Amino acid sequence: MQRRKFIRNTALAGGFTMIDPLNMVAADTKTLKSFPQVRVAKNKRHFSSQSIESAISEFQKNVKDKELGWLFNNCFPNTLDTTVTFSKNNGKPDTYVITGDIDAMWLRDSS
Repeated sequence: MQRRKFIRNTALAGGFTMIDPLNMVAADTKTLKSFPQVRVAKNKRHFSSQSIESAISEFQKNVKDKELGWLFNNCFPNTLDTTVTFSKNNGKPDTYVITGDIDAMWLRDSS
């Protein structure tokens, strides 16, 4: 086998392994990939916000890349879903936010 032909064929074979066959078959408006829902279940969330849900819906409606919309849907509300606890303390709203290594008591410390 000639060296030049071997290098060319190896490069072509390597390049074909990088091609996603689903992208070659999928239509522009419809993708064959399905993206799992990995957000915390509604009954397990500590906090929810209609404005956050509206922002997610608006973003997913307007974004062209469906995978990016899926990532946004799962990642953006993660802080609210997992680290915010809302309650009423003596009839007043009280929000507790775990911010990593520092716990913050909003409406108490900020007032």
